[in-house]
Amino acid sequence: MADNTNNALELEQLFTDLTQAITQNRTLDEFGLTRLQAITLKNVYTRLGISMSQLADTTGISRAQLTRLIATLEKRDLVERRHNEDNRRVVNVYGTEHGKNVIHEHSQLIAHRIQSHTENLSETEKAALTHHLREAIRLMIKAGIITPDDQSPLNQIRK
Repeated sequence: MADNTNNALELEQLFTDLTQAITQNRTLDEFGLTRLQAITLKNVYTRLGISMSQLADTTGISRAQLTRLIATLEKRDLVERRHNEDNRRVVNVYGTEHGKNVIHEHSQLIAHRIQSHTENLSETEKAALTHHLREAIRLMIKAGIITPDDQSPLNQIRK
């Protein structure tokens, strides 16, 4: 039993460290985005026409909080809401042209920063890092820690 507890504590520390490494991204200030806004935008642009309910579940926030967040992003012309044509009670969120540009620039900046951090790694080490991150994500999906929806890019890793 102690081994299971130690293993769980070690996993908790590893998840905390990984989360901290990811969220130390300083690029958000340059785009005037909060972390939650950036996560929400990324979900909107990877899941075309995602419903507000799905978006709330995916981001892990309440529907009320998401409504306020989406209203803010709409004011900045980053997303738009539309009623679903098949079911008017469902509201879907779509990206705008301006939002696509912001997401693209943000992704490019992150990729550039990751590249600068990994320059001291050999090609073999970079390949190993990619492999191990993919495998970690695959195992987290299998364990139910991450639950990607049908449109999630993580479904490619599931295999």
